[in-house]
Order: sequence, then C-alpha cells, then structure tokens
Amino acid sequence: MLRTVQEAIEATEQVIEATRELKQSMMDHLFTYGPVPVDEAEQVLIRETTFGPVPERWSVINLGDCTYVQTGVTKGRKLDNDETVEVPYLRVANVQDGYLDLEEMKTIQIRESELERYRLREGDVLLTEGGDFGKLGRGFVWRGQIPNCVHQNHVFAVRANRTVLTPEYLAYLVQSRYGKAYFLKVAHRTTNLASINSTKLKAFPVLVPSFPEQEEIVHVLEAVDKKIAAEVSRNAALEVLFKTLLHNLMTGKVRVNDLDIFEIEGVL
Repeated sequence: MLRTVQEAIEATEQVIEATRELKQSMMDHLFTYGPVPVDEAEQVLIRETTFGPVPERWSVINLGDCTYVQTGVTKGRKLDNDETVEVPYLRVANVQDGYLDLEEMKTIQIRESELERYRLREGDVLLTEGGDFGKLGRGFVWRGQIPNCVHQNHVFAVRANRTVLTPEYLAYLVQSRYGKAYFLKVAHRTTNLASINSTKLKAFPVLVPSFPEQEEIVHVLEAVDKKIAAEVSRNAALEVLFKTLLHNLMTGKVRVNDLDIFEIEGVL
C-alpha cells in the first residue's frame, strides 16, 4: 500500500520535471522566433545579440525607460520617534522562480509616511537582487494577494509602463535564457553567489514585441505554469497521504486489513 503511494509520488515528480523542461524549451522557441509554429521558425528573421538570438522585428528598450524600479525596505533601521505602522513584507525567500511562496509572511515596522513609498501594487514584477547563479533575477508578478504589503531591499518591484509591455510578458522574459544570460553577465560575483544593483537592472535590454505577440506568449506559458502548479499540488497531497498512512500503520491506529488497496489506488 505504501509502495503504491510512493510510486505515485515518484511518477508525479517525473511529470513536474518533464513539464518544467517543456516550459524551458517553449521559452527558448518563443523568445528566439516569437509565437510562431515550429515548422515556420526558419522563415523568421533573427539577429544575434550578446544574450542569444532574437526576432529581428522586435524592438529593444532599456528596462529603466519602460518601467519604474522600486527599491525596498532595509531591515534594522532606526525609526526614532516617528509614527510607525506594522505591515507584512515580502522577503527573498517568498520570491521563487516563476511563482511567489506566500505561506510564511513576516511583518516589519515602517514609518506611516513611508507606506505609499514601499507598498506593492498589483502587477509589480518582483525580482530578487541576488542568489546562487541559477536563481539570479528570479521572481514573478504580484497579484495584490496581501493588502498593504511592502518588500525588503533585496527584492526589486518593477512596475511596467503598460503602454509598452505587460507585466506577465516581462516576468517570463526575465525567466528566459535571454534574461538569465544578461543578469549573469552583469552580476557582481563571489564564489557561489551573484547579485545585481538597480543601475544594472535598469540597463536590462527588454525585447518588446507587439501586444498581440506578448499576449500569445503569456497565454502559452501560463498554460504550462498551471499544469506545473496542479502537479505540485497533487504531489504535496500525496506526500501528506504517505506520511499519514505510515504513521497510522506503524502506530496501529489503522490495521492493514482495514485498508482497501483498491480504495487507495482510487484516490491516486
């Protein structure tokens, strides 16, 4: 019975890995040729850049010219006797590559007058300042999940000029090999870590396709992300099932004879 659950967990993990590899392949295609069928890719004119081949017809604009980059709150500041307010704040640990982990949120004291300065807005693209080489510039779109939430200084909030590009498109571009190649090239590196500052972030050369192309790229990649999220949720549920079964069987709360393997397989 436990093996049945364990095999389901392993199978789900394989699906997650395969879907993530599929997403990377799709991003490679979409940001090299645009949202065109694979069999039409050879017809697309491309140009070589320092960070990889891109569609020739797309324009390029520095991030600082099409977004507002908001820096965050520094922990441990002296606030003197100013009026303060305690608010939730987003840490580096909350910002993952392609999603936000909001399960554990901390709070911080800031000046009441600073709330508007540091508050996150719906549609902000959250990017980490540093991390190991594979996770530099990781992040995704803030959906306003928590009211009056601010962010720490190691997380940038990038507010797109929506007359030029959509936040979702920008978030996927940053996740792509093109985006990661830029951040790795300009980052300050130590033995195992890399970091960027706001000046280098603002100099990121954003690929800007037409709005229909941006929307199509987002539509395709969001579908893959939903598949990944569903499988991750399923895997978490199976992990809980395995631990519960193991505990109940080992402590004698449930007897093997009381379990029906067909019912277990039905759950899976």
